[in-house]
Amino acid sequence: MSGAGPAPGALPVPDAASLQTLREALPPFAQGRPPGPELVAFCRYYGMDFSQSLDGVSHQAGVVLSGPYRLAVHSWQIADAHHNLLLVHGYLDHCGLYRHLVDHALQRGCNVLAFDLPGHGLSTGTPAAINDFAEYGDAIAAVLAAAELPALPWQVLAQSTGAAALVEFARHHAPWPFTGTVLLAPLLQPARWWQVRAAHGLLQRLLSSVPRDFATNSSDREFLAFVRSDPLQAQRIPLAWVGALRRWLAELPLQDLGVGPALLVQGDADTTVDWRFNLPRYGKLFPGLRIELVHGAGHHLANESPLIRARYLEVIDRYLGW
Repeated sequence: MSGAGPAPGALPVPDAASLQTLREALPPFAQGRPPGPELVAFCRYYGMDFSQSLDGVSHQAGVVLSGPYRLAVHSWQIADAHHNLLLVHGYLDHCGLYRHLVDHALQRGCNVLAFDLPGHGLSTGTPAAINDFAEYGDAIAAVLAAAELPALPWQVLAQSTGAAALVEFARHHAPWPFTGTVLLAPLLQPARWWQVRAAHGLLQRLLSSVPRDFATNSSDREFLAFVRSDPLQAQRIPLAWVGALRRWLAELPLQDLGVGPALLVQGDADTTVDWRFNLPRYGKLFPGLRIELVHGAGHHLANESPLIRARYLEVIDRYLGW
């Protein structure tokens, strides 16, 4: 395979109208259609046009239904793959921000299945909101059920809230299909959680959302600038999402999920999640958990600097047998 294409953002920024048109035009994923010209342009903008920039890669995109949501789903496949990888993004993200991980997996011989969580990217739902974290787990189940990838071992890589979605999938859906599990800066208790809870208690009856603060969650300055101009970024945080997180944390049994161990990669400069609190508790969910602490890494490990990504991706390669 040759290298990935140009950095994202080199083309004109998609406007809200064109994105909505694209969202409504996505066909059912099961139809197996290749992307149309609008989606090709979308993938080029986000640097996700791997069927053009990598040799031997085919791309399929479409919609999978999960409850009230229409989920935007992508698959990238290669002829000589040895694994299928499910990629689950974090809160306020979407598939278009995960080009580095998709590229790396394809280069290592994996087919990749990725989708936008409800309320994110090209999926439907109130932007950045969720009624219950169980809906995130249901979304994973729906996407896996609709995927018709080759009969290869499945592995999963989940960032932040994507890891919480994976926990919900493990709790409510069986059997566990993954032979390897990697969690990047997984969400449990956010940083400064007592302040967030107090603010939520005061504001929830007065406001439906609050302005978003774009965090400095990576040492990659180009990524931070790109996110601020990304047309798919929510500009407000729904208080309903914070309420759903509060209920999830209160109700989540911190006990063995029964799905085997995992690799947890965590940056020690992460100020988004309370990782010192979270790590031992993820150890209860995934007994035998291996923890890889990455010095200097922020929360958004999927878009950290090239040097930091190279360090932890080498660990992931060894853990997953790539």
